[in-house]
Amino acid sequence: MQHSKWFKTAAAAVVFSLLSGGVIAGVPSASAAAAGGFTDVPASHWAAKPILKLSLQGIVQGNNGKFMPNDNITQQEAITMVLRFMDKEADVQQDNAIVFPDSFKVDNFFKPYVVLALQLNLIDQNTEFKLAEQNPSSPWGERKASREWITKLIVRAIGQTSLADSLAASPAAFSDKGKIDDGYAGYINAAVSLKLVNGVTPDTFEPQSPITRAAMATLLSRAESQYPVQYPGETTGVLSGEDENSVSVYANSAETSFDVADDTYVYRYDSDKPTTLDKLDPNTKVDVIANGNQALYIEQLDGEQQVKKIDGTFDRIVPSENKLWMWVGDEPVSVIYDSKLTATDASGASIPLSSLVKDSNIEVQQDTYRPQPQAVAVTVQSAPVNKSGQGVVTGVDQTGGTVTITDSASGTAETLNVSPRADIVWQGTLLTGGLSQIQTGDTIAFDVDNSVVTRITIQMTSAKTITGKLVSISTDTKTVNYTRDGSSALEAKFLADAVTVQINGLTGTSIADLSAGDQVQLSLDDQGKVSSIKVLNRQVQQMNGASIVYFDPDTNALLVNDDNGNALAVTLSDATKIDYNGNMLTLSAAESLFTKNRKVTIGFTNGKAVSVQFVFNYTGKVVTLDRTNNQLTLLLSNGSNFTIPLDSYPAVQIMGNPSATLADVNPGDTVTALLNATQDKVSAIQVQTTVQAQIAAVDAANNKLTLNIGGQTSDWAAGSLAITDAQGNPIALSNLVAGQTGSLTYTGSTPTSFQTVAVTIGKINAVSTNALTLADGSGNTSVLPLGTAYTVNKNGVTGNSASALQSGDWVEVHQDAGGQTVVTAIAGLSKKFWKYDTASGVLSVQRANLNDSDYQYKTTAATKYTQGNAAISVSQLMSGDSVTLYVYNGVVLEVVKSS
Repeated sequence: MQHSKWFKTAAAAVVFSLLSGGVIAGVPSASAAAAGGFTDVPASHWAAKPILKLSLQGIVQGNNGKFMPNDNITQQEAITMVLRFMDKEADVQQDNAIVFPDSFKVDNFFKPYVVLALQLNLIDQNTEFKLAEQNPSSPWGERKASREWITKLIVRAIGQTSLADSLAASPAAFSDKGKIDDGYAGYINAAVSLKLVNGVTPDTFEPQSPITRAAMATLLSRAESQYPVQYPGETTGVLSGEDENSVSVYANSAETSFDVADDTYVYRYDSDKPTTLDKLDPNTKVDVIANGNQALYIEQLDGEQQVKKIDGTFDRIVPSENKLWMWVGDEPVSVIYDSKLTATDASGASIPLSSLVKDSNIEVQQDTYRPQPQAVAVTVQSAPVNKSGQGVVTGVDQTGGTVTITDSASGTAETLNVSPRADIVWQGTLLTGGLSQIQTGDTIAFDVDNSVVTRITIQMTSAKTITGKLVSISTDTKTVNYTRDGSSALEAKFLADAVTVQINGLTGTSIADLSAGDQVQLSLDDQGKVSSIKVLNRQVQQMNGASIVYFDPDTNALLVNDDNGNALAVTLSDATKIDYNGNMLTLSAAESLFTKNRKVTIGFTNGKAVSVQFVFNYTGKVVTLDRTNNQLTLLLSNGSNFTIPLDSYPAVQIMGNPSATLADVNPGDTVTALLNATQDKVSAIQVQTTVQAQIAAVDAANNKLTLNIGGQTSDWAAGSLAITDAQGNPIALSNLVAGQTGSLTYTGSTPTSFQTVAVTIGKINAVSTNALTLADGSGNTSVLPLGTAYTVNKNGVTGNSASALQSGDWVEVHQDAGGQTVVTAIAGLSKKFWKYDTASGVLSVQRANLNDSDYQYKTTAATKYTQGNAAISVSQLMSGDSVTLYVYNGVVLEVVKSS
């Protein structure tokens, strides 16, 4: 007999025990929650989180301490769970006996729940009665609920039927969509769009497959985001504070504190694994289930921090009003704060608000969920710098009021803002004229107050000079006697330990080349000692490539002819510098070498030979290379031009170009011209080439230097290289360290010198067309001029505009082999965080595969850890977190956690 209607009759209430899928009212005791709830659901179970939460909410229950997560759920059990999920337990009429059609069989305990489900239109009466009639051998209530049936039930329960109707005509995004019964496609599409369900595989849904109790718990847990219900003992609000023993939640215009114990479960929205309180993001939405004030379960529901950020300059705090004042642009802004609030300095350390320094650049995070917003975090982005230091001046911008120095200890370059009222002191005297008194090359000490240089003490300079006439140098070369211009009074100064002497037209000069009566300029160091002497009234003339005619050993007279046959007679003495292929000879040792037609270069003044160099080669810059007349003209280091014929087919040596010819030699190139046996023509031209290299390793014990040039690593015998620092001062191999950048110069194909290059690493705070404002790992800022021509490398693209750079970029800045500034943006590495070893300071990320060896990175005390421009601690990183690493020379500069 078919029934078109069902009816109910009153009867006494009957109590049943729901063994396989029952639920409980209210919240379990703390001891039950602390025990983990169910013995067959270990913490490692994939559905442990939703099962635990739903059990504490009173939606699911097991039997004898077991949940039976792998059992399939029946249709009548599923309806009961959904009604409890909807908080409709009070609407279930347990005191009525209910009669359904004979074909629609439901266990007596579940009948009131099914009745309510029909009344709420969670299931359709005609549809379900018809399905029951079609399969009378299987009681409707005890049938295993299918995936499509459960999906439709939950979508209706959360009030998304209209969405399902709108998507009913859209094909499901699964290859087995043909197996979906009529009337279910829209509900599956809606559930997928609401992220309630996924396919069994990325491509299949398996609509007819039964669903387990664990899967049902997961679906209901996901549905809570679409259908929020406040269950007994549950509070949903914003995490406004936490410590190791409690959490504070702001909800319903009030703040509630909950105690936290060792057995309190803590979860995040982005993980199914339990975590700890310190891993929760403050000011995010949280759900707390509690027994009284004792928190049993805490879950961060999303990653959105309900705060706004205010950047400005700190002015003052008013403790009596719990108010912080700051300047945002030209406007004063006040922010209310809680008395327990502390600030975070640039290193990530917590400091009291009372320690904030006026004019510090700060970021205030202010909540957006209180009627009267208050500060929830204060971060010092850069405090006014107060320090002292010393270094060598590499640039002075009088218009911009800056001075650029290279630190004497670290070799790093820094540009400092100088106060217009800064004291400029030299030898205890206060100088007038401001930055005009500072010259490139000066060694200075400086004091910085509130990020501005207020005092510069010139320690060594060539700009402080005395001009006069040289009287004498003491026999012990300790003092110099002179008269100042315009005075006949004799004065004396001590000579510095290393005195440079400059005579125009003469190289390699020393005190021995000075003569009484020379008009000189004396440069003084910070101790008032003479550090250099320049002769003003005497010039050493040069005759390049002269041919010896005759040498008279009795009178030490040397007669030579120049290329045009013009004769020159000079007198040699023991003071004459005689250079034979790099070796300095005495006059007596050189006499036998003054043979007819031998080529020499002579420096002379007033008929006296100051220097004689036996010519084997000439080094200088190419002025012209006349291939028609086969002549080479060079600008030599002594300032003179010299033209010399070429052999018919001179060899050309250029590093990296084994087939080089004269066509590869260009004006401006620095070359060494090697002479033939008769010293009258150039037999080979060695072009100097400079490339930039990075030091891979230094082996001082074996005098070996390993360089990385263009990705290729090679070892070099350091003894064959002239090694200098960025200022050109000779340094030992032991002064070099791995990771430094330098310029390697080849003469022909042979490396002859290596000079270190000053490199600046920093994070961009501001960009202009000709300067960068950078912050180092300690938060100290500096302005770095770019000059008129520079190169920018970012993301594999090279250009000449700073517009490619932006605030927040980490960059490396140095000068290339040609002296042009090169800015290279350090690309971030996208990784998944794994762990951090505090002892070794090594940060490990998850490997891409088993062969991935690039997964460990060294950190330092200067390594920054940030999230959304706010400083965090490394302890706030969890395994699986998406992070971006900025790494330079194998060391992590910054770890950015994805928001």
